[in-house]
Amino acid sequence: MEFYLLALAWASYFFVHSFLASNAVKNWALNAFPAGFKYYRIAYNLIAMSSILPLLYWSVSAENNQLIDNLYLTIVGGGLLAIGFILLILAFRAFDGKAFLGFKAETDAKLVQSGMYGYVRHPLYFATIVVILGLFLLIPTQKMLLTLGIAYGYILIGYRLEERKLVAIFGAEYLTYQTRVKALIPYII
Repeated sequence: MEFYLLALAWASYFFVHSFLASNAVKNWALNAFPAGFKYYRIAYNLIAMSSILPLLYWSVSAENNQLIDNLYLTIVGGGLLAIGFILLILAFRAFDGKAFLGFKAETDAKLVQSGMYGYVRHPLYFATIVVILGLFLLIPTQKMLLTLGIAYGYILIGYRLEERKLVAIFGAEYLTYQTRVKALIPYII
């Protein structure tokens, strides 16, 4: 039963994450609460962080406290986890941190094509792919396999939703960028 509840919790998290990030919901919030809309990004980030942390804890908590003791998996998993966090940091460097978190108004959007974005169009998703794989290798349980599967499924859907928004914002410039740079994994996909 816990397995199914975890699956439902992850699916709900990803649904809410995409729902709140959609332009339709943002436009509704802007029209419904024009004076408070400046806090939308902060609220979005608080909801995202306060709900993902318990889910991650739930996912990494070992069934019956039994972890597989395999030095090779520990080394590879730990290495991937470290690389994934470095990739996250590199990807976030392209943004104004205060604007990303919602503490400062976002300026006119510019299509970033340098740094990590010169290798992959969605480096945050790429880093997440690496981090989740690293966690699964460190904690190869059914719960982590479920988390990996649902996260990867969401990434395949989420990046497509993001692509639609970016084409709407940047038009031909983004379409050209799509032909040059892979979406999720550099040089592969």
